[in-house]
Amino acid sequence: MKSTRRSMLIQSGLLALVLLVLAYWVWQGNRSPAPRTYEGKTLDQWLEDLDDPDYHVSERAADVLVNVGADAVPLLLDACEQGGPRLHRRAAAVLVRLGASAARGLATALKDKAQPQRVAVALVRLGPVAVGPLREALLEEKGGEAAAYILGLIGPRAADAVPDLIAAVQRASSSTALRGQAVFALGRIGEPSEAIVPALITALKDSKKEVREQAVIALGWIGSPTHEVVSALTAALNDKETIIAIKVCRVLSLLGSSEATPDLLTVLQSDRHEVAVEAGRALWRLGPKAAPIVPMLLSAAQGPIDKAAPARDLLASFGPDVVPDLVKQLRANEAARREAAADVLGRIGPPARAAVPDLLAALKDQSSSVALMAAMALAQIDSTRGGAAVKLLTDALDVPGAALALANIGPSARAAVPDLIAALKPRKQTAQDELIRLNARLALSRIGAPAVPALIDALKAKREGVAPLAGGALGWILPPPKVAISALRIAIKNDRAHAAVYANSLGQLGPLALPAVPELTDLLTDAATRPEAAVALVGIDPEQSKTVVPQLVKDLQGDDEKQRQAAVLAVARIGPAAQAAAEALTDLLRDRLLTEREIIALQANWARALPGLIDLLKDPEVERRKLAIFALAQTGTAAQAALEPLIAALSDRDDEVRAEAAHVLEQIGSEAAEAVPALIANLQVPQTRVRYTAAEALRAIGAAAKEARRPLLECLFDPDEHVRYAAALALGGIDPAFTEAMPALRDALNDPSPLVRLAAIDSLIHIDRTNCMDSVPLLITLSAKPDDLRVRFRAVEGLYELAPDQAKQAVPWLLVEMTVVDAEFNFLYAARVLARIDSSQASRVILALASALRPVDLVGSRRRAILRTLGQFGPKARDVVPEIEFMLYDSTPGVRSEAIQALRAIHPARVKQLGLD
Repeated sequence: MKSTRRSMLIQSGLLALVLLVLAYWVWQGNRSPAPRTYEGKTLDQWLEDLDDPDYHVSERAADVLVNVGADAVPLLLDACEQGGPRLHRRAAAVLVRLGASAARGLATALKDKAQPQRVAVALVRLGPVAVGPLREALLEEKGGEAAAYILGLIGPRAADAVPDLIAAVQRASSSTALRGQAVFALGRIGEPSEAIVPALITALKDSKKEVREQAVIALGWIGSPTHEVVSALTAALNDKETIIAIKVCRVLSLLGSSEATPDLLTVLQSDRHEVAVEAGRALWRLGPKAAPIVPMLLSAAQGPIDKAAPARDLLASFGPDVVPDLVKQLRANEAARREAAADVLGRIGPPARAAVPDLLAALKDQSSSVALMAAMALAQIDSTRGGAAVKLLTDALDVPGAALALANIGPSARAAVPDLIAALKPRKQTAQDELIRLNARLALSRIGAPAVPALIDALKAKREGVAPLAGGALGWILPPPKVAISALRIAIKNDRAHAAVYANSLGQLGPLALPAVPELTDLLTDAATRPEAAVALVGIDPEQSKTVVPQLVKDLQGDDEKQRQAAVLAVARIGPAAQAAAEALTDLLRDRLLTEREIIALQANWARALPGLIDLLKDPEVERRKLAIFALAQTGTAAQAALEPLIAALSDRDDEVRAEAAHVLEQIGSEAAEAVPALIANLQVPQTRVRYTAAEALRAIGAAAKEARRPLLECLFDPDEHVRYAAALALGGIDPAFTEAMPALRDALNDPSPLVRLAAIDSLIHIDRTNCMDSVPLLITLSAKPDDLRVRFRAVEGLYELAPDQAKQAVPWLLVEMTVVDAEFNFLYAARVLARIDSSQASRVILALASALRPVDLVGSRRRAILRTLGQFGPKARDVVPEIEFMLYDSTPGVRSEAIQALRAIHPARVKQLGLD
């Protein structure tokens, strides 16, 4: 019995032992292995150190992770995708240091990661070592198009991938996205062109518009103007997709082949309006190379203006280069051809001054229409020579352009005064009749003192509609005519319906109109005339602001919306003298009753309202804080008084407020040094615009922001190109002695963004100009590629710094770009760059800018910018003083004051003669 129990116990023990062993094995199998350590820490711990604010800690972590090698790559990739900006940048920098061992993981991430663009910078910086894995990724179902795109960003360094990219384009199974990105990449790689170009020409016939569009752009990037390329592109002008035909026009102009001009001219004359416009621009950009089509354009320029206008505009865009051909046409047998030539010369404006003798001769043309067109052209080209045209223009005052031409001629048109007075009278209730009357008023103002007696008589007459125009003209005459004051005072009493017009004129006359204060004061009692009277009174006597501004404040506080808006504009025109309105304006801002346009118009008033704006910055409602920061942005350097609240706003809960606060600090510049720590903190936030504006502000602060150097250096690996651009530009501006930045800046020359590369070159020039010459080939490439025009302009400026002779190769292109006024101010940028790189072109630039002032649809901001640029030329711009003086009669806010500033810089004695000193 005992032996049996012993046997059972032994068996039970053995079973328990087996079970324990099995349990141990299961436990061991399920237990996670102990984390591997590297120099005493796990990879997770080293990654935490990599994100440490202490640079010594993060640098140590980076060195260890580089030594770990491939095993660290997955963790670093996760950090790039999911980490905050600082960790992302540092992880990307480590991946680039790892080189080939990181390339495969980065390429794989293109399909595995949610945001492949977050690894793009690292892959592009790796360059050739990433090409192999990217070539393999082209075959993947997911991520192939991203791989192709990044190969394109790598550019010529990815030449080994060309066969694979061509295969991807030609493979039937390739998706549309992959074919399109492969075509993009082939264009950016460019070489060997003998293999790439035929593939791109074939892609121009792809069934998918996305691929065809990329093929057009790619051929432009390669820039090979061979017969085969031009023929293929001109055939694509007929593409059924408008956007593709438009891009073909652009690329043909950039290739610069005259072979395309006949086809572009055909498109210009087609009924595809959008494509025709772009064909015209392409021909304009071809400039002298389009000269063979000038005879055809001259033929197209004849006839009814509605059909001939495109051809005339295009001829005018060729600028002075086409003047000799036009002068020959002034002697042609056909009157229609002579008339078209005269019109085009007038459209060219001051740059066509070589044609003046021939236009003077054309005033005697046997065709009255040719003679009149020559007269109007003469006034546009050189108003000082327009005296001989006055009789012709006076006899043609039923044409709107005739009165405008007399306005251009100005004082020399005194013989036209009686007829211009007669033209003030309304005849037909049409837009053209109204335009003639307004142009006649302008001409009388420009004629000046000789027109005053007739204008006073017209002001007293009872002819319908004449008195207000005559009274308005008197206010614009220079120098201000004292004799007009009594007539305007009487007009206020006798013609209350137009009292605001007469009040405006008295205000324009300034202190001379002091005797009119009683009449103007009386107008303050009428809500309809109060705003204009208030502005006039302060213009005459600034002390009047103590009386009139409180009355405007009542209107600002009233419930009548129209009255309130009129008061806002009146306060804006009064400017800093309307100090008493500051609180009321702040209240309107608080109640969100001011539009952005009104806030901008009140630019000169906000400095007086700083206490209220500072209070609004603390308002719990975000929309009020946004309006407050927008108003502060209008104050420029005066915002320095709000420095402390602006620094606080850098931590606002709203990203827009934070970004705008940095923008205001950027305007303050070096005096905002106290904001540097807060701006550095904003370099680490998730919102792109906040980081970007922080970097911009640090650059503006300059040398006082030296503690931002390291954070900005890390920003060169930011996932957003705008942040990288601002950081690259800031480094050299903050500290030209920061040689530690050189390796990172040189590495940034391979950035995916052309603008970042240019910014890096800019800083390298500041830090060590002597070792930047190897950047010249990159600058040459960027100055010639069909990219954003800003890139090309910046590249030419960089060339001027490093290789001035090379920069001069851009002169023909810049001459073309500055001839057409565009919405993006590219013409102005082109003019500034041209004047900088080739001083011998200064006269041509000045004449082109003077011509650009004239288009009637030109917005005030562009006129102000042109005038500012002309003023920078100083006395060199004396030849265009008449054109600048014409801007003294522009009522658009800010234009007249900018014209006065330009005249002060160019011809100060003239400012005194006009009574504007």
